[in-house]
Amino acid sequence: MDAVATAHLTRARELHQASRWEAACAEYAAADAEEPLAVEDLEAFAEAAQVSARGDEAVALLRRVFDLRVAAGELDDAAQVAFWLWWVLLNANEVVQANGWLQQTGRILGEEMAASLWLRIPEAMFSGAMGDRAGAAELLGAIVDEGRGEIVPWTLCMWGATLIDAGQLQDGLDHLEEAMAILQSHGLSPRVTPWIYCAAVRGCCLARDFARARAWNRSMSRWLDSLSSLGGAYLGNCRIYRSRLMCLSGAWPDALDEIAAVCDDLDGYTGWVCGHAYYQLGEVRRLRGEGEAAEDAYRRATEHGCPTQPGLGLLRLAEGDLDAASAGVRRALAEVTARPDRLDLLKAAVTIHLEAGEIEAARDAVTEFEELTGELTTPAIEAERSAVQGALTLADGDPAGALPLLRRSVGLWRAQGAPHEAARLNVLIGQACHALGDHDGARLEFSAAQATFERLGAGPDLAHLSGIVAATDAHTETHGLTRREVEVLRLVARGRANRAIASELHLSERTVHRHVSNIFAKLGVDSRTAAVSYAIKHRIVEMGTL
Repeated sequence: MDAVATAHLTRARELHQASRWEAACAEYAAADAEEPLAVEDLEAFAEAAQVSARGDEAVALLRRVFDLRVAAGELDDAAQVAFWLWWVLLNANEVVQANGWLQQTGRILGEEMAASLWLRIPEAMFSGAMGDRAGAAELLGAIVDEGRGEIVPWTLCMWGATLIDAGQLQDGLDHLEEAMAILQSHGLSPRVTPWIYCAAVRGCCLARDFARARAWNRSMSRWLDSLSSLGGAYLGNCRIYRSRLMCLSGAWPDALDEIAAVCDDLDGYTGWVCGHAYYQLGEVRRLRGEGEAAEDAYRRATEHGCPTQPGLGLLRLAEGDLDAASAGVRRALAEVTARPDRLDLLKAAVTIHLEAGEIEAARDAVTEFEELTGELTTPAIEAERSAVQGALTLADGDPAGALPLLRRSVGLWRAQGAPHEAARLNVLIGQACHALGDHDGARLEFSAAQATFERLGAGPDLAHLSGIVAATDAHTETHGLTRREVEVLRLVARGRANRAIASELHLSERTVHRHVSNIFAKLGVDSRTAAVSYAIKHRIVEMGTL
């Protein structure tokens, strides 16, 4: 190699070692133009191109490396290169080309080498995508048992993610933790490292283990912050989950800056990472009350093949379009099977159905949430379970029964450092206090929620709270009866039986019976006639409305 090529190559290797991959690509390209690179340096060039989001260049380089490995009879190395070429195509949403490349690889390498460990990963991914998570987990476990080197932590992450999707949260987290231990003790190549970090933090978020997610996110952030450039999808996927954890912690401006930068960086790029980035952007903007911007982000997510529920449904709820909100989450629940995704949808469904007065639909969602979480005991899962149970119990007319559940949930969320989740529960606790006649307690809870919403910039939540406060202030003239109890009492005054009231208000007969019992207790009466008489005397029910 001549002196000019040698100088470029020496500089390229130094830049690559320093994680300055874009600059390394320029030096590799200059050296390659002077004299074709040897296969090891050509593969390093391909890796630098892959990590710095130069997808087309990475594909061309990997194909050159593959051909050189095959020509030299290095078929096992060629199979690994074939995997990376497939992975680059897949991440660019070039699914047809990716699958075609696998077919071509099998023909070139022959049946024995086409079944190499690296090329069994796509088979496992395909099984998982087709719903056979048990089969995928079995394949991935065999790869880990037989593998050596970087394929082990890579596959451990995929295995962990598959288990988490199947609802085996602790087993999945254990596999991710093992992969993280390998990364932190040995260090891994630039194209494996971001995959390990992203899979680990994503898995913790899906499993609702936010304490572990934050710990691993701190490690990931130190690595990201050490890099000279964060461009491209490969690193962008890590930053999506960093934004999500910022959002959970209440750092909404930082979360928005982070995810907006990722979306700007991915402008013109196609791929599933792009869709997830736009969905996260929509979530932050929805929470901040930026409705049009949120809807645009969800639209961009859809263009890249990413689901938009429950975010879009919750946006419609904030806009007051209850029919669209309910239809959206119902449709998503009809097609989503991964357990963590269903939990997100069910949690939103409870909120939407209760707001729409669809008590039985909310009850069904709570029941499924309880069944899916079963014996799972992470603090966040316990908080979510208590929250949906408490919200339903409150809607059923049992504020005293709801309070312990809601207070348990708010305590768990505070311990998790999730101010927005805690503030939303303050609102429900305030409503329960008001229903029990503790108006001072209600005002304190509402005030605490308002302070948090104002600090976060949660416009939709502030508007919702304002409506609740106005309604509860009006209820002080109804002797502690809730809006729903007043509706029931008016129908009792019109002579309706419980079954007729249930039909008219779209409630269960059991719920109506509970409301009637609460009315008797609050008004200090023991019959329907006495309740109606009291209501007319104290102008809770006007004669003209009967």
